[in-house]
Amino acid sequence: RRWGGDRLAGDRGLRPANLAGAVVGIVAGAVVLLGFIGLGIVLTSRVDSPVPVVVLALGGVYAGWLVGVIVYGAIRGGGTDGQEARER
Repeated sequence: RRWGGDRLAGDRGLRPANLAGAVVGIVAGAVVLLGFIGLGIVLTSRVDSPVPVVVLALGGVYAGWLVGVIVYGAIRGGGTDGQEARER
């Protein structure tokens, strides 16, 4: 075990691309979720029922998660040059 702030062999630390990808992914997912909820509220005023808000909110949770994961992966990068495979 090492002391004095040295990282262990498997620890890669927090990279700026990971942090930026997480932040932008969360924001993008939240925007999608709010868009779906907003659409549900607009439809609620038309059909006079809370069902569209509930259905679109559930769909918005999934769509927001999906968009967030895609954006995170796009910003973080996929390591297409094979660098990550060589590091392992």
